[in-house]
Amino acid sequence: MKTINLQCNQNLHFLIKYLQLNKQFDVQKMQQEVALLESGFWKAHYNKAHYEGGWTILPLRSINGSMDNIISIHATAATTTPSYEDTVLLKQCTYLRSVLNFFQCEKTSVRLMKLDAGAVIKEHSDHDLSFEDGEVRFHIPVSTNPAVEFFLSDERILMQEGECWYLNLTLKHRINNFGHTDRIHLVLDCKVNDWLNKQFATNTFCTKQVEEEQQPVFQSKQKQMIIAQLRLLNTVTSLELADKMEKETE
Repeated sequence: MKTINLQCNQNLHFLIKYLQLNKQFDVQKMQQEVALLESGFWKAHYNKAHYEGGWTILPLRSINGSMDNIISIHATAATTTPSYEDTVLLKQCTYLRSVLNFFQCEKTSVRLMKLDAGAVIKEHSDHDLSFEDGEVRFHIPVSTNPAVEFFLSDERILMQEGECWYLNLTLKHRINNFGHTDRIHLVLDCKVNDWLNKQFATNTFCTKQVEEEQQPVFQSKQKQMIIAQLRLLNTVTSLELADKMEKETE
């Protein structure tokens, strides 16, 4: 993930495409707790145009803590600040609560998302859901299989059980579960703060070049931390990108 193949062009800017945190969660404990929740609570994803087969959700944090509310409202899209609370399901899960406590930032929507064996999620993008926009989504695979294909801007991202991945979902993405078992991810939406800035500065990330009109403006503090990480990588391309980003802030 340290190789960044970039070309400098005054009309191009760069997004953080994905990042894997240096953290491994206990797969067995997560699977045991999720198994206890395997009942009639799973609800079909509301955007039925985006998928074929079964794609269902169990809300662990939702607006007002409602079990019926499986919608995630991005902070930048909300006209008022929604009140997110733990649902009764999360209150039953000691280990999953400890997983959430690892993230020292404000958490909004937290869901278990299950893609049934044989199901596909069609290519789409989620607007205003990126580090640069101030709100990130982490995926922690609870149960998966080798035939699950997650493509982000046509690059296949291989996520193993217990790992933690940030994915920039403003970029086009699609998922296929060609395996014989369901794929279940713990999915957290988090607001960027100093702790998250530190995670992005100390873990290796991959970038994606985009046209200028597609690129949100980096917050100054976030941009400085990204520049520092690029200099730590100490490659020709990372140093060129750091120089370019510094010139843009002058």
